[in-house]
Amino acid sequence: MSDPTLLFLALDAVALLTLGACAAVVPRRFGPWLTAGLSLLGAALCLPPLLLPSAAALIIPAGPPGLRLHLATGPMPACFLLLILISGGTIAACGKTARVTALSLGGAILSLLAADGVTLLFGTAVLCGTVYPAPSRRPGLNALLVPLLLAGAVFLLTPAGFAPRFDAIRAAPVGGERASIAAMMTAAAITLLICLRPRDGNHALAAGVVLPAGIAILIRLLDDLTGQTVQAWWGFVLLAAGGGIAVVFAWRAAAEAGIGDSVANLVRRQSGLMITGIGLALIARGADLPQAQSLALEAAVLLAFGGSMAGTAATLATEAISASAGTSRLSRLGGLIHTMPRTSGALAAGLLALSALPPGLGFASLWLLFQALLYAPRSASFFEQLPLALTTLAIALSAAAATSASVRIIGIAVLGRPRSPSGAGAHEVALAGRVTLAVLAALPLIAGLIPGPVIRALAAPAVRSLIGSSPGIRGSVTMLSTSAASPGYAALPVAALLACATGCVILLLRWRRREAKAGGIWFGGMKPPFGLPFGEPMAQSAGAGFLPALALVRHGPAQSGPPVAALAATSGPDKPRHDGRGRFTLRIPGKPALGRRFRAPLRTIPAPTALWLVLAAFAILMLAVSATGAGP
Repeated sequence: MSDPTLLFLALDAVALLTLGACAAVVPRRFGPWLTAGLSLLGAALCLPPLLLPSAAALIIPAGPPGLRLHLATGPMPACFLLLILISGGTIAACGKTARVTALSLGGAILSLLAADGVTLLFGTAVLCGTVYPAPSRRPGLNALLVPLLLAGAVFLLTPAGFAPRFDAIRAAPVGGERASIAAMMTAAAITLLICLRPRDGNHALAAGVVLPAGIAILIRLLDDLTGQTVQAWWGFVLLAAGGGIAVVFAWRAAAEAGIGDSVANLVRRQSGLMITGIGLALIARGADLPQAQSLALEAAVLLAFGGSMAGTAATLATEAISASAGTSRLSRLGGLIHTMPRTSGALAAGLLALSALPPGLGFASLWLLFQALLYAPRSASFFEQLPLALTTLAIALSAAAATSASVRIIGIAVLGRPRSPSGAGAHEVALAGRVTLAVLAALPLIAGLIPGPVIRALAAPAVRSLIGSSPGIRGSVTMLSTSAASPGYAALPVAALLACATGCVILLLRWRRREAKAGGIWFGGMKPPFGLPFGEPMAQSAGAGFLPALALVRHGPAQSGPPVAALAATSGPDKPRHDGRGRFTLRIPGKPALGRRFRAPLRTIPAPTALWLVLAAFAILMLAVSATGAGP
């Protein structure tokens, strides 16, 4: 790449920072469009280093005494910058605050183009300071710890007597202990960045700008700068961190009562999968397996594409739905497919890429990540293979929970019946917002149908610049394959089969259509009850979890008894108790289990406790098998 392209990227970052600092003097209607124009211009400047992979450096005559700001670019920063600037441009076009959007985009450009510790500190400080709350509002988790930890990691990696520049770190790598401490600080900073909750209204910036920038910085510091100094066991640490993040946030997404919080947790789960891919790349590099390393990095880039594009589209759609319907709770939403069809389509497209349903981009990313796990180094020791097996289990569990969360959102909020007057009166956003959402939702849909060209265009140059070998993906335009002898994945035939099956069902329903009735299908064709135009509130899902909240929960064997209203009017020890969440609990004694003296009621085990008990039993069983010598 030529130096003028890097210079123009630096000028674009300065223009965005200036626009954010002077947003008060810019007319409100011009600020978002100026931000969108500058971000799309920067995205166009990222294409040359991807089409013609090369590297360039630039020194800016500014900074502390004796420490000038250094910028450098290549295929890997250009790949993530392209995703970030496209997402940021669409966020600005949807009418978000120009000051916050412009400052965060300028900080992201400086963070990804940084070639020394001072520039990285300045860029990440601007990025985190604008998107996340001030320290006084959230004293427990301070966003300013992220740039400090990253800067401390760079200074630890810098050899003695040199300035904290990346070229000096590559030329004279430090010892293993300092590199391990720097890796620990970097992993802690990125984990903190994922777990932080942004300010209200900045969830789209966190999904499309902050989290991809954090993953790019993690790749830069662990895969690019450290070289062979970081030991391979650090990959297992990243596997544990990424798997834990993926499982926890996928479970939270499936249990959230609000549509916005559920989508935000799905995006964080995507970041955990990216960390898992980076950990697999470190393990493969230590075992000298370039094919597995290439597959893991390509999976991380494809996950970043889905998390940035689809996460931004789904977040913007949920914000539009919450603003139009007046609420973000699933228990108050419904019928959006009729009132907001285009916004609902963008939400469905984003959730398809964030879940594990074929032919979405999320399924292609998971397929590639599992291929990297299959190519991981093998050993005869059970305890050396246990982390890879647990990582596979964590990825599968997070995929199931994320898919359940996506289906729950679509089933209740989009395809369900209206549950409140405000939800039934929701309306579409403006024309500019609809067009922006349509374009942003179409990108992950197309990438999910043809993931091979997307990997070759975005991930292949970036991976080749890091490991210097050919990409791990082979095959045609429509087929993903790791080798000529192994089976591949083709999304277009899957999409054709799904379209054919759906079309047949629709035609069959139209052919067997009966006479229309005045009432809705949820009333069995009858008119709604008087005074309840949206139906009986106790007969519909509250959206609080996998199962609807019941009006009466009975402990013990099923028995016949009086109706709920009569039970609620009773008094004494048999009176139902209210649990604070709209449910009554009635204790009915069960049959004695160990004698007449023990008349304890049966208790149900919560789903998370049951899951962890099953996992603990599985781990104990595997350890027992290993101890008895029944394994290989």
